[in-house]
Amino acid sequence: MEAYSHIIVELEEDLEQLAMTSDHVLNTTRQAIRKCRLSLVKLRGMVLARDFPDQESEIRFFKEIKPSVSSKLIYHQAVFGMESMRLELDNRRQKRYLQREQKKILKYMNQNRGIVQYYRCGHSHLDEKYFLRNNESVPLEVEGILSLMDGDFFTWHDHTFSTIMANELLLEYMKNEMDKPDHPERIDVPKRSLRWTGSKIDAYELLYSIYLTGSVNYGKVTVIDLVRAFEWMFNVDLQAGIYKTQSELEKRSDPVQYLSQLMAVMRRRINHRLK
Repeated sequence: MEAYSHIIVELEEDLEQLAMTSDHVLNTTRQAIRKCRLSLVKLRGMVLARDFPDQESEIRFFKEIKPSVSSKLIYHQAVFGMESMRLELDNRRQKRYLQREQKKILKYMNQNRGIVQYYRCGHSHLDEKYFLRNNESVPLEVEGILSLMDGDFFTWHDHTFSTIMANELLLEYMKNEMDKPDHPERIDVPKRSLRWTGSKIDAYELLYSIYLTGSVNYGKVTVIDLVRAFEWMFNVDLQAGIYKTQSELEKRSDPVQYLSQLMAVMRRRINHRLK
């Protein structure tokens, strides 16, 4: 399973890099879709070449490993479709459109609430029926559909698990997007009242840390989004150097020099007040 896990890690790193460097959601999702598809092709090739040593390994692959990739494909395809439709809509119509899409997802989740509960509760008592190929337990009404799929790379419910995982990501994405028009001016500080007087490399270090910890919008935000917000708040130009920043941080003797300084200052302050 280590070889399969390597593909997943590689994909997640690629998607993370995309989110950090791309400043347009359609471009990001288009590239993400390609990378997800490529990862699925790699997984399929490995399955056909190696197969599985036992049923436990096969179940784990189709219950956890494959859905971790295919769910990302479903998610990015859906985001690409939604964002393409929203391009010409004003804020009010965008929100109505997202609400309709949200209802479709909630309807699917309700119609499949049994398998949703199985997924969310981490059940395993039906794994042999749900996640083994060439399964005689598959209902007759479903067999006709499965016969059109790739029988060597498809089980009864691996796609269902993938869809559920993608839907959870989509619901969070749509919630964040619907909040934006309602709160266009969350920051009441005048634009020119604050200025960043530290070094730009320190600002990049701080922003990358915020991005990597997923502290804004539950992690559904790009580095470019954070940079623009920081620029607006502190009246500083950061976008010009964002693409070469990571290598600059890696070259420093202490890549987290500014964060270390912040921690030291905070500790001294707290320790002083406790005395």
